[in-house]
Amino acid sequence: MPEKQGEGKTYITLQYLSRLALWVYFRKIKIICRTPVPAEGPLLIAANHSNMVLDPIVLIATFPHSRPCHFWALARFFRIPVVGQILKAAGVLPVDTKTHSNAKLFESTIQSLDQGAVVALFPEGTSYTAPNHLPFKDGISWASFEYLTQLANRKDGPKTISIIPVGITYSTKNRWRSEAVVEYGDPIIQRVDDLEAFHNDPKSIVKNLTDRIAKGVERSTINSPDWDTTNAAKEARFVLFGDSRGVRLEEYVHVSQSFVGLFHPEQTEGKKGLYQKERIELKERLLMFSKKLKSLRLNACDISMYENQEITQTKATLKLLSTWIGLLIQIPFFLPGIIINSPFYLLGRLIDSYEPYTESVAQDKLIFSFFLALPFYSTLICLLWKLTGYGLFSLLCVCMLLPIFAWYHMALIDKNYDMLKQVIASWRIFIAVTTGTIGVDTDWTHSREALEECVRLHRWCRDHTKLLIFNLAKAGDSQAKYLVDYGKPLFKSLEEEEEE
Repeated sequence: MPEKQGEGKTYITLQYLSRLALWVYFRKIKIICRTPVPAEGPLLIAANHSNMVLDPIVLIATFPHSRPCHFWALARFFRIPVVGQILKAAGVLPVDTKTHSNAKLFESTIQSLDQGAVVALFPEGTSYTAPNHLPFKDGISWASFEYLTQLANRKDGPKTISIIPVGITYSTKNRWRSEAVVEYGDPIIQRVDDLEAFHNDPKSIVKNLTDRIAKGVERSTINSPDWDTTNAAKEARFVLFGDSRGVRLEEYVHVSQSFVGLFHPEQTEGKKGLYQKERIELKERLLMFSKKLKSLRLNACDISMYENQEITQTKATLKLLSTWIGLLIQIPFFLPGIIINSPFYLLGRLIDSYEPYTESVAQDKLIFSFFLALPFYSTLICLLWKLTGYGLFSLLCVCMLLPIFAWYHMALIDKNYDMLKQVIASWRIFIAVTTGTIGVDTDWTHSREALEECVRLHRWCRDHTKLLIFNLAKAGDSQAKYLVDYGKPLFKSLEEEEEE
């Protein structure tokens, strides 16, 4: 079988690099397929686009059956020497936005679909950082109807095209070693028979299809009407279940969206929401809790050990000593990797400090790390080869040793990174308890008081979040019922109290 355009060695190399990038950047990725994705045949893919170049990397690396994905790019880029050849080899499809003919606009797309390819698009058109997705553009809908029109003019062959909504969710998209969930949703099947309605009212039918695609993506992502609702929901999840690792990744989106539903303005404004007063008060307290934690540079997990006990000098000291000792025991195992890879960690810190757009941080880290890795590891190989006497066998050993060392470093880094964060948090708490100040934030001159207030707020928010969810579940709220079922052990005491 002849090699398809953009699905040869260049794309295979791109797949390997994408998988390597995800392995380095993320702690864990969960791939979910609501419906089995076909191993062959034409497909249109519609995904949300909140994280710049990382989003196409995720699709390239995770698409079922390792099927190549073809993305759109403006036709003018293909006229640039070298760049155009690379784009073609990588399977990118040119789109001429200056033409007024749909047949010309989607010419490359139709040709790829005719060959049974996967065409993956981001209907929002640009990347962003917002509590909900941007409005979807109609390009994918027009492309699907143009393809159906081509199919209708043929006697043989397929008479349908499937559009698969894909939700890409990041626990913290700009943070190294975070988590991601990729959910391939239920397909939207468009048939040649749909062309009759399309020809009668094309704009309306296209808009309806775009809305269906957007809703399909919404079902697989977290969407909130505003930042206050997002932050309150995130803090409530943190207080109840811990950080993102306290929630099973396959349930992460559903759990997070259920918390968003608790504090949605539709439930806190007007007259139709149950327990409105309780929701509003809890939302305000959660936002206050979040603000105070941010000022202290701590998170809910850092102070969770004190939720049922008083913060004392002894407890703060013991916590600091235990975390330090745990880290010191591990230092001989992971310090060499930290030292060798320190330029990459410093680069990440610089990007965090100077990149103004959150959606560009992960992209910058990956791109700059890639270009730094080439000369850095080449130099390291040469130095090690020199130290071992420039022999052929020593070169092979060095080349084999580096990947093994990289795997060893990645296997240890997550646990030790968490331990380091615990040490830093324990130190801040110890300083606050010992001196009364953190010594960093001049706005907080009585940090011990602020810390104690955070602990009280944490306890109050935890108890009232559980009570509100439990009462809403009894009243028949579907999202609250789901949360009670998911976190059943947490609500056992409330169930026992009710039975008594």
